[in-house]
Amino acid sequence: MMQSLNAALTRFVEQQDLYNEAYGLFQNHDLRPRVLPVQPEVDKRIFLSPELQYFYSHYEMVDAKAEGTLKMKSAAVEIGDAALLFFVAPEHLHRQQLGFRWTGLQEPYEESASWPPNHVVIANMNDDPVIVDTEAPDSPVYAAFEGGEAKIVAHSLADFFNALAILIESARTYAGEVKDEETFETKPEYLSEVQPKLEALLGEENTKHLIEYLSL
Repeated sequence: MMQSLNAALTRFVEQQDLYNEAYGLFQNHDLRPRVLPVQPEVDKRIFLSPELQYFYSHYEMVDAKAEGTLKMKSAAVEIGDAALLFFVAPEHLHRQQLGFRWTGLQEPYEESASWPPNHVVIANMNDDPVIVDTEAPDSPVYAAFEGGEAKIVAHSLADFFNALAILIESARTYAGEVKDEETFETKPEYLSEVQPKLEALLGEENTKHLIEYLSL
């Protein structure tokens, strides 16, 4: 069942590591396979899909600077100089839902009437959420851009990590420099390289949403 997700995560970690070795800005702040699977510590009100359960059991979010502090532990994922995603560790998932599923400034937080409880925020970029639908088969992934509505970016968690691998691999061929220094626009040659690959994987609509979310 989890073969495609395992393959996608393996491919993703390989590209992440190659990128970090050559151009990465963060030390000990990444996603790593665990030596042995663990039972993730997750707030009992948060439901994990089988895919998320697999992800958190088999992969660790390493964050050296957060160890022993109150900082939310997360793994940093760089897509060249264009985008920076933070994947939160499972023990901090409750905090990652604040402002989405739960609102208010302090305990007890109120559950939002408009946020579906099966939507779990697993990562963010500039406080914009990456969301997994934990009730749908294969764990589809959504993203919300600048407070807008969540739009689907991948039909499965596996497709999402494969998409990130494609983006990072291409960013490596540009030595991590995928934004034009003067205009701050994404280089058209980078986009024309990744777009057909993403469309073949995700479909046209999802690719459009992902590119919009990542501000590419």
